[in-house]
Formats: sequence, C-alpha cells, structure tokens
Amino acid sequence: MAVFLLSFLFVSFVAGIVGTLDIDERAKVLVTSAVQNLFVFIGTPLITARVESQNTIKVLSLNVSPGWSNVLLVAVCYFIGMCFLNQLIFWNDSIVFPESLRELEEKLRGWENSSRHFTDAILSTTTIPGLVSGIAIVGCLTGFAEELFFRAGIQRQLCKAIPGHAAVWISAFIFSAMHFQFFGFFPRLLLGAIFGYFYLWSGSIWTSVIAHALNNSMVVITAWLMARGCVSADIENFGVSESGFPWFAMSSGILLILVLYLWQKKLSKNNGKSHF
Repeated sequence: MAVFLLSFLFVSFVAGIVGTLDIDERAKVLVTSAVQNLFVFIGTPLITARVESQNTIKVLSLNVSPGWSNVLLVAVCYFIGMCFLNQLIFWNDSIVFPESLRELEEKLRGWENSSRHFTDAILSTTTIPGLVSGIAIVGCLTGFAEELFFRAGIQRQLCKAIPGHAAVWISAFIFSAMHFQFFGFFPRLLLGAIFGYFYLWSGSIWTSVIAHALNNSMVVITAWLMARGCVSADIENFGVSESGFPWFAMSSGILLILVLYLWQKKLSKNNGKSHF
C-alpha cells in the first residue's frame, strides 16, 4: 500500500508538470497515462514481488507462456461475447436512480463525463501515428500494466487467503471501482472477472494481458475508423436491443459461458490442478 501511495503521489506531481507543457491535450493525456502505468500499475507489483522473492519474473507468472491455443481462445471469447458486453454497457449506462437519489446520480454522471473527456481526447485522432500511439499506450501498455497490478498483484495475493473464485471477483470489483465510472461499472466488472479467470486457469499473466490489450486496442481501432468515416457509429451498439428481449445478447452470453466452461475443463484436465 505504501508503494502504491508513493507512486500515485509521484504520478500526480508529474501530471502537474505535463499539464504545463506546450503540447496538445491528447499528448498530455497519453504521457500522463504512460507514466501512471509505469510507476503505479507496473512499479507497485514489481516492487512487492521483489520483496517476496528474488525471482520477480516467476512470482508474477511472467515466465509462463500462454500457449497459442489459449491466445486463439481469448480472441474467440472476445468476438463471441461482444454482443452481450455491448448490451450490458447499454443497460448500465441507462440506469436511472429514484427521485430521492437524483442528486447522487447527477454527481456520478458528472464524474463519468469528466472521465469520458479524457477518453475522448485519447481517441480523437484520424492519423496513422495517432492510431499507433493509441494502440501502444491504451492497448498494449495499459493492458499489460493493469493486469500486472490487478491480477498478478491483487488477485494473486488474495488467492493466498481465500478461494480462487472469490479472489477473481474481488479483484475484478476493485479493478472496476478504481476507474470511478459507475455507469460503466458492471461491464468492466465482468471483463475484470473474465481476465481473472484467464489468469487463474492458465497460470500465465500473459493470457489476461493479451485479452485486456485486445479489448482496449479494439476500442482504439473502432474509434479511429469511426473518426475517419470508415464505419458507422452504430457499430458501438452492435447486437444491442434497446427494447424487447435481447436475443442476440443472450445468445452471445450463453455461447461465451459455454466456451469458457469447455476451456476451463480442458485446462483442468491438462494441468491436473489449479495454478493457485
């Protein structure tokens, strides 16, 4: 905790300096994000693991290959579960609080809009260098850093004291809560849990890193294509039913659960035991 707080204070200091630089807002957000990932989300688990053991790489499961079959299954899970995730995003964003809690809803919406302002700044590019920098920092670096922190860090530590399923969902809850976006909380909670199970079942942090990087990179690519007019904005609502029963989303969710179940059975059979 002390390492995390010191890293956070350092990043806050750097962010203040970056804010005074004569560069565009997107560059400021990307630089701040990169520094945060390096010092908070990568630095904290690295230092913690180093205290535990001299073999930091092994402690964080960085030495375990995900295997090509697992990488392929990560991609399959992402694309078959897309409709269900889009529906969950729509439902979460459409939550309306009762009149007695309207002030709280407005405050949460304000936080949400503030966060979206930074997200929009990152995604507001139509250039090739802009696309590459977005994938590099938002997709790959953030995917790696957050998985190292939340899964190889928090989830791994929790697994020492509580069952694996509980550790997965608690770390996923913390992962979603730390984004401070209530109207995106439940989709992010689900994603965090899926990433957690990828790590739990495979024993390789690279499996969840690839899944996280793929998800983030697809957001960057989709926004870039939309900004260039290559695809319609409706692609973000692919498979979403705004009224009536969401048949596509439910089919997507059921298929995703089936694939995850079969994957877990296969890994359990091959490994003979859990990695944690």
